[in-house]
Amino acid sequence: MTEPLRAGIYCRLSLARDGDTTKVDDQEHRYCRPLCAQLGWEVAAVYTDNSRSAWRKNRKRPGWDSMLADIDAGKLQAIVVYHGDRLIRQPYDLELLLNLADGRGIRLASPTGNRDLDNAEDRFILRIEAAGACRESDNTSRRMKGGIERRRLHGVVNSGGRGGRMFGFDTDGVALFPADRCSLATREEVVEADIVREVFARALDGEGIRHIAAALRRRGITTTAGRLMHPIAIRRMIANPRYAGLMPDGVSAAAWKPVVPREDWETINAILSGRSSLLLPSHTARRYLLSGIARCGVCGAPMQVLPQYTKSTGRVIAARYGCLTPPCRKVFRKLEHLDAYVTVRTVAKLGDKRNPPGRIPSAPGLAAELRALAEERQAIEAAITDHTKGRLHLLMGRLDSVDARLAQVRELTAADTAARIVGTHQGITEEEFGALPLSVRRALVAACFTVTVLPASRRGPGFNTEDVRLGAP
Repeated sequence: MTEPLRAGIYCRLSLARDGDTTKVDDQEHRYCRPLCAQLGWEVAAVYTDNSRSAWRKNRKRPGWDSMLADIDAGKLQAIVVYHGDRLIRQPYDLELLLNLADGRGIRLASPTGNRDLDNAEDRFILRIEAAGACRESDNTSRRMKGGIERRRLHGVVNSGGRGGRMFGFDTDGVALFPADRCSLATREEVVEADIVREVFARALDGEGIRHIAAALRRRGITTTAGRLMHPIAIRRMIANPRYAGLMPDGVSAAAWKPVVPREDWETINAILSGRSSLLLPSHTARRYLLSGIARCGVCGAPMQVLPQYTKSTGRVIAARYGCLTPPCRKVFRKLEHLDAYVTVRTVAKLGDKRNPPGRIPSAPGLAAELRALAEERQAIEAAITDHTKGRLHLLMGRLDSVDARLAQVRELTAADTAARIVGTHQGITEEEFGALPLSVRRALVAACFTVTVLPASRRGPGFNTEDVRLGAP
């Protein structure tokens, strides 16, 4: 009795909303397994590529790659698919499959018919079908790009987002999302546009991206894909010009009303693009007020928190800031005393009426200029790599000019951000300062002072304020 052919079932879907597997499961159980039973083939393996394109050449298909490896290893004698275009959309992929199957007698079956990959006539038909599928995909892409361009000319873009729309906007990409969504934790009504405004306000107040995301997670706020809010989603939200009523170029006005003022988007985006200060974003999960902000008065390196063991319990506690840069390691200060002193001085400065009263307007176009300068610098560096004789000195001159302007723009951004956060918290009390999130307190210290810690001027216990210099930021 002849043994049944060992078949591999391949299922694929180009786009699955929210990771839904219903359609690929339907391909397997409704079409492919019954076909294997009808043909008397044994199902040896199932390969699935959910939400994976077969037309885009740079898109990875793990299921496809695994199936090819099993064919090459001789584990499969047949392939079963719902339709040929689920398997192949590029002639290159077909030739790869034919080369692996050459001389092995691999059968290809679908509800529309069967093929023998060793048969010349079947190979000819498969090549025609693959070319047709590729042309159909190319035409679809062309029509989509044409539609996008027509919408762009009218100030409209695709709705976007993994959930079929951008957070805060409805599926048309223009109207704001209605207020009928509930949070998971409190069941309170959540207007996504209000969440966006809250994120921008908290970021402008110096709160770090990680802290903002954690606070929204605790309230059960989710992305359009149904995931609890996370730092990457917050960063993308802050950097997206759509919320400022702008097209993707960050300059042209769009057809919808802005969710946040362009001024606020410009400021935050400039910070993200320029990395101009310690204020935003809080990439590192700092746990102490002055870690990385206080500087060693001998070598200038940032000071870090040093662990210390307690004799009674053996537990590790954070007790001192210190310079750990070899061969310096000459400056140490008790954490509690230094934090208390800097906190008092920061609150005092925030109470100084000579500080800017509230936010000051940012220079327009900083974000767009930073982005343009970065792109220009990248182009110049590429040209230097492939320079022709006699042009190198011109390219180096252009690079110096771009670097100088980049430094100016970043300095403007840093000064503007510091003035905003100081003005926002003007007149705060020491109790109110202590109640702020750590990332905001760190941002306020960095906006008010440069903290330099000198070697202790005298031995013994106590804290000498003369050994700490608080200069202009």
